[in-house]
Order: sequence, then structure tokens, then C-alpha cells
Amino acid sequence: MDGRPEQVGPAPWLALSCLVGLVLAYAVLTNFTEELRTALWGTPGTVTGVDCRTYDATVANAGKSTSCSGAFTPDGGGSSFDVPVDGDVDSPPVRAWLVDGSSGTAYVSPTVWAGVFPVGLSLLLAGLPAAVTVKHVVRARRPGGPLRGPVPKPSA
Repeated sequence: MDGRPEQVGPAPWLALSCLVGLVLAYAVLTNFTEELRTALWGTPGTVTGVDCRTYDATVANAGKSTSCSGAFTPDGGGSSFDVPVDGDVDSPPVRAWLVDGSSGTAYVSPTVWAGVFPVGLSLLLAGLPAAVTVKHVVRARRPGGPLRGPVPKPSA
């Protein structure tokens, strides 16, 4: 040994990028896929009595926001209940889909494509660093690959 530390290679950076990718993928999936779940598995129904309110939060640099609520009636029958409504509610009654029961949001015309982008982005953020890491580890452990450690000196 000549006293120099052994080269570690890119493995720690790849592992760190995998961790960052997983955290970002989790953030994307938890915040942007509710409309996708609604489009795929939501309960269809009708929203009536829509009431929208605009909140002015410009003092807190948050701009203006509008929130709407209405009475959701499932297509299969059952009683109406109040839910938050997201989407174009200009001409009630509107067709909507509800996810997570009475505690969920009724989405007016949800689209599968609204969730495909976040899911694809999540897979890219988590999968690409993981694939590069696996490729690097497999190449480093392959027999006949580059030698690790000091090169032996010839003995004669």
C-alpha cells in the first residue's frame, strides 16, 4: 500500500441519486395522482348546488384562490353529501367522479392523462438512478472486469 485511499468510484453518488429520486417520486405520487385515481376507480355521480368562493390572499403573496363545493349524488343511488369540487362547474348539474368516499373531492371530467405524466415522471426519477446503479454494480462484480486494489509487481 502506498498510503493513498482506494478509489471508491461513483457508487455512493449513484446511491444518493437513487435516494433523491425515490423521495421526489414519493412527493410527485402523493401530490399529483388523486385525479388519476378518481378517473380510474372513482364513483360516478352528479354534483348540484355548486357554490364557489374566491379568497384573496395577496397580502401573504399567495394570490387569489377559488374553492368550490357542492352536493354529490352517486349514480347507483344513495343520499347526497357535501364535497369539495374540482373542475369546470359553470353549468350545474355536472357529471363528476368521487374517490375516497364522502371525505374525497369530486372531480369534474377527470382524465387519465392528468395522472399519467406524474406517474411517468415518478418512474423516471426513481427508476433511472436505480438502473444506472444496478448496471454499475453488475459491471464491477463481473469476472474478468477491472481489477480492484494495487496491481501486483512482477517477481523476477
